[in-house]
Amino acid sequence: MGYQQQHTDGDFRVVFLHGSGGGPDTSFMDFFTEQMIAFGAEVVRPDFPYWEKVRETGKTRPPNKMPVLVDAIDELLAMLQQDGKPLVLMGKSLGSRVMLRLADKHQASKLIALGFPFYPPQKPENSRLQELAMTSVSGLILQGTRDPFSKPLQAAKVELPNNWQLQWLDGADHSFAATKAKAANTAGLWRQAANAIKEFMQ
Repeated sequence: MGYQQQHTDGDFRVVFLHGSGGGPDTSFMDFFTEQMIAFGAEVVRPDFPYWEKVRETGKTRPPNKMPVLVDAIDELLAMLQQDGKPLVLMGKSLGSRVMLRLADKHQASKLIALGFPFYPPQKPENSRLQELAMTSVSGLILQGTRDPFSKPLQAAKVELPNNWQLQWLDGADHSFAATKAKAANTAGLWRQAANAIKEFMQ
């Protein structure tokens, strides 16, 4: 499987899994990769199997089913982690769901979810909250208050598993962007998210 590997002499390894629609090369993925490198990490950004096809054909396509995504990343982690480097798993949306299923097996030290897709916007009854209980690894969720994937979460008082902390980014959408009218605020929201990650990592 294709992947990008940066700052290989970093003290720890962050495997950063992309979301369903954007792939690993968006400005969002680039920004948070640069932040993690600044924190002293090696960063690995894999292509999910369907994204390799997007690269080949230039045509968008839906993600593979969850077991296919998990198997692909499982195989990659098994190869990478032969050196025993401390591992942090980070995921954007879909990527954060995949990392939950592999965190314990590969002994991740921390988990970072950027825009966890708690509820599909079209099917808010299909909660994914229970997926957070798949692992006991310490985790941080950063979530925009305008994210359609977490609207029911804001309306109800929800208890997350004890190993998780949730921080809201005021005015941010699913990709931590501000509204068009306040577009200049987006950079600040991204920096706020990066600062929260840095604090969590210390």
